[in-house]
Amino acid sequence: MQGAINSKTNEYIQAWTIELGNPSYQFPKEEIWFADPNEILSYNKEKVKDIKKIEVKYRKGNDSVINYNGTEYIVSPCFFIPNKNELGINIIPESREHKLVKNWIYNRIKKQNLTFQYSTATRPFDYENKINIKELEVDYTKVGIEVTIKNSRIQRADIIIPLKSFHFLFGTGIVIEIQFSNQYEETTEKRNKEWAFKGYSICWLWIDDFKNISEEIIELKEDNLIVEPISKILYDFQNKAERDMRLNVQELSRQIEEKMRELNYPFCIGECIKCGKGYMTKKKSRQGGKEWYGCSNYPECKHTIWVN
Repeated sequence: MQGAINSKTNEYIQAWTIELGNPSYQFPKEEIWFADPNEILSYNKEKVKDIKKIEVKYRKGNDSVINYNGTEYIVSPCFFIPNKNELGINIIPESREHKLVKNWIYNRIKKQNLTFQYSTATRPFDYENKINIKELEVDYTKVGIEVTIKNSRIQRADIIIPLKSFHFLFGTGIVIEIQFSNQYEETTEKRNKEWAFKGYSICWLWIDDFKNISEEIIELKEDNLIVEPISKILYDFQNKAERDMRLNVQELSRQIEEKMRELNYPFCIGECIKCGKGYMTKKKSRQGGKEWYGCSNYPECKHTIWVN
């Protein structure tokens, strides 16, 4: 489990933040922790009387784990239910790939060895700019995984890296989304825009970005994470909105012109409001030369409008 509720403070605390330096929880193994009910899929109701009182234990991360191939990797900290099977508890499952990616990113964040590659708003196709996480004022006490952000619409981030102050390029922080299944381009753009409106830049990680996926480790093909800064997302959104508005105005103008030609204005002023079948066309009386509009559906409709 990625986080737990502290029995004294009643706060939901991420295991990451404890190991990354949260000063409020320096001795996590001596604290009493409860599982977040939202992470429990099912449980034995006869053995578990109160789902809010399921005790969990803190497990420290391991910086050096060796697998059977002799490969060294890191395991991020977590919480676990020691008597889970006895109580018939099932937690919401997570894919192996997601867990491996989060371990990889945790390792890089902890060692401050994470580099972001980004494009500026003025040069939207140039991703040669790089910045290391050391150069950003990261609030390590709030770095988290599977974090829910509430605003006008609730969104859940796979990984979130908040900043202590607003950055002119990256906003209030960077959200990392892990997407190993296919996703429509329109959906990606929509998610980018939604996170940007909440003040965050976003980084997408796809299955093609990784190599050497095994039981314990996963490696990126490139060492840098490509980030879409909030400034660029909003810049692109503004340009697209202006372009769409111009196209809409242009299309509306064309429709009006076509309708005008169809109606032959000013010799026709529109559909007949009385019968709805004919058009009000201009006519001139033989005697006196007075002008008036009559329905083209005459004699079935005798609706007329005189011109003063």
